[in-house]
Amino acid sequence: MHLKPNLFFFLILGILFNCQLKKQEGPSVETGFSSEVPTKEIGCPISLSLGTVYGTSLSKFDQTYLLSVLKVLLGDLCARSFSHLPSLIHPEKGLFVDAKGYWTLLEVEKDLASPNGYFEIYYFDSKKLDHKKGSLGNLTVREVFLSAKKVWADFYVGSSEEVEVRFRFAENPKLERYLINPSFIKWEGNWYLLRMF
Repeated sequence: MHLKPNLFFFLILGILFNCQLKKQEGPSVETGFSSEVPTKEIGCPISLSLGTVYGTSLSKFDQTYLLSVLKVLLGDLCARSFSHLPSLIHPEKGLFVDAKGYWTLLEVEKDLASPNGYFEIYYFDSKKLDHKKGSLGNLTVREVFLSAKKVWADFYVGSSEEVEVRFRFAENPKLERYLINPSFIKWEGNWYLLRMF
């Protein structure tokens, strides 16, 4: 079986995360393995578990794979750097960054490199976000996730090649409304993020 580099990278990454988590945390009651997200920053405890899967056409392998991709993205969110995001975007299909905004892969990469880009402002820097909105107390996506303490990812399976994700929070569930439901598509055997959270 021939795996493309993108799939192979995340498959290995997912296996390493699960092995490392089992070693550090021990098994959890819900899933049989720990769902703690390893991060580059101490004190960033975003815990992610698989919630409910709606639909039957998504294999257990794909469920585990997509959950590991989400853990990588939340780890990046915690570390204030979406270093893995470009590798998750299909080079021709691009990414919907919010409810209306569509960007090409090149536009995403350019924005990630900008200290005043969309991702920096809306995901990481509350002072810049307050300045942009002209009001105080706005929450970045990072702050929203940190307030949740524990997060579940519910999968809404459109087909074996289309999945939408809804995050549920253990604490402050009213903040879930700040997020968009991310979605994934499978193209030529590889999963790609089509819409950001």
